[in-house]
Amino acid sequence: MRKGNHAVLNIRKMLCAGVPMHECEHTATVLQYDEKKECIFLLLQTGTLTDISLDAIYNCRIQTEKESLGCTGRITDRYCGTEGKTFKFQIENGFYKINLK
Repeated sequence: MRKGNHAVLNIRKMLCAGVPMHECEHTATVLQYDEKKECIFLLLQTGTLTDISLDAIYNCRIQTEKESLGCTGRITDRYCGTEGKTFKFQIENGFYKINLK
């Protein structure tokens, strides 16, 4: 996974009881992937940072040069950095390949 890869996030599950789940899709660009900590820093392309819930589990699809990868995880941090609207995605249970055929 490289800087600039395209990512799409969808809410899989809300962790707070009684909070409605929004069926929206967030697009982002990979800024950095930390393999040791299993986290990805992403730059939000659509919407605002407050649209990204810290109390949800997300599915994330990342398109690399060779394949599509998927993973599940949580947003642990969101902030306006020097690149723009940045958030940290903590991966749970690693990656899996998405077979589009």
